[in-house]
Amino acid sequence: MQKPLWRAAPGRQMSKALSDSPVHIEQLCDLLELGTSPGTVSRVSGGFHHRMWRLETQNGCFAVKQLADDMDMNDAATVEQINATEITAHEFSCHEIPSLYSLHLDRQHLHLLDGVGYLVYPWTNATACHRNGIEEYHAITVASTLAHMHRSDIQVPELRDVPAFPVTAERVVDLVQLARQRNVRYSDILEDRLDDILRIVALHAPALEQLESHQVVSHGDLDHKNILWDEKGEPLLIDWESARRLNPTYELLLEALDWGGITAHFDARPFTTILRAYIDAGGRIVEDMIPAASDAIQGAWVNWLLYNVGRAVGLKDTHQRAIGSSQVDLVLSALLRMEKQADRLTEIAMRYAS
Repeated sequence: MQKPLWRAAPGRQMSKALSDSPVHIEQLCDLLELGTSPGTVSRVSGGFHHRMWRLETQNGCFAVKQLADDMDMNDAATVEQINATEITAHEFSCHEIPSLYSLHLDRQHLHLLDGVGYLVYPWTNATACHRNGIEEYHAITVASTLAHMHRSDIQVPELRDVPAFPVTAERVVDLVQLARQRNVRYSDILEDRLDDILRIVALHAPALEQLESHQVVSHGDLDHKNILWDEKGEPLLIDWESARRLNPTYELLLEALDWGGITAHFDARPFTTILRAYIDAGGRIVEDMIPAASDAIQGAWVNWLLYNVGRAVGLKDTHQRAIGSSQVDLVLSALLRMEKQADRLTEIAMRYAS
């Protein structure tokens, strides 16, 4: 659900794959002292947005993330923010948070070669847990780690505050009307639920304002895809590009809902397990923040919904239209489940609040 925090590159052509750029491979090896490379890399899975590669040298194996072409590497703020999120991962690792961070030179993690951005990581054989394979141990470990992160309250001067953009009623109405005109799938449901969506929108800005009164630096997108598990069952947190300052109660409830399967087949047991384990690990759920966190989460979903309605009404890119339609379906399902479960989930959260 988390929307990218970077600026899109205007009309940029697709860059060469790293496998077709031997000069870039050599430059990365020299820059980071990776050792002599045979000059070849292999594509690996795991990059939903970016391209991921396995690089083998005499010194070992490395994972290279080639940043997506829609990220504007000419925009200084984008470059600084990407680098700052990797610094965040490094800082958390110094506080005993199991974080995978990219190799760096004097806190410079992002490397630009001919306008292409690269991040290079030590190779790991740890793997993500499929949603259907999530067990109580995973939920408890994630909650305990989140509590540790929130208590650490680290400071990362390079990490800029991400401005909040509350959804507006005008934007909702305009996009719903456009979806109907373009005959987008589920546009009829959007029209039927317009009043409910506008009710969520009205609560979004006040909720964000309240949550801003207490924030800490954290991961920002700690769902099951962004945690790897090694053979011993130890976690490793990856993909820190959504790292930012945010309210800890908001992040806790957001992740508890995600691990409970709010976008698929919701189960309240992981939700409850995460809240209980978070408290047991020294975390604190602020009672007054629970309603605001709930409103902000629903507002964020509506924001993501509208972003994907915009994708779905596009006329040129059929791939983006397909992604947009599927995400509209997912978010509508999550909002409906949240609506049905709201009172029950609030009662559970209040039970653990201080």
